[in-house]
Amino acid sequence: MLSTATLFAVRWLIGPQAHARAGGSTPSEVGFVRLDRRAGPVSLPSLRGSGNVDLAGLAGKPIVLNFWSSACGPCKQETPALAGVARALGGKVTFVGIDTVDSRAKAIAFVDRYKVSYPVAFDPNATAADEYGVLGLPVTYFLSPSGKTVVGANIGALTAAKLRTILRQLYHVG
Repeated sequence: MLSTATLFAVRWLIGPQAHARAGGSTPSEVGFVRLDRRAGPVSLPSLRGSGNVDLAGLAGKPIVLNFWSSACGPCKQETPALAGVARALGGKVTFVGIDTVDSRAKAIAFVDRYKVSYPVAFDPNATAADEYGVLGLPVTYFLSPSGKTVVGANIGALTAAKLRTILRQLYHVG
């Protein structure tokens, strides 16, 4: 039986919306692929309940869009790495979390536990996950500074080292 990550990778690589850059190099880590496809719009309530998290309003810097849930085991391993790299970069890249199919209380406890300082959107019905074709968690998308193009995706949990490698390759930061 194929794993969710394998199915997701195949969907991105051969699916109708996937347009991998021909001849583009990718990091040696399993799970990452360079892409060149339209980024779907995201406008969701903030996890903490004040206002919305809107990708269009975050344009100007490269955007790292991470889909996760408090019930996801690999997300518990990945989130401290994402939060640490986001703090270390000091705003050179915009990080956004999308809490997917979760309860607000559990998600808030999760971001507090892992000291997530970047904006987190609350998506209890997986609206954004459906827009992006997410089949399993965690998944991280790397968007252009305009927020209109997905330039890469990572299926599965990222480590700090792997994330920094991807950020250097895509955005020359990290």
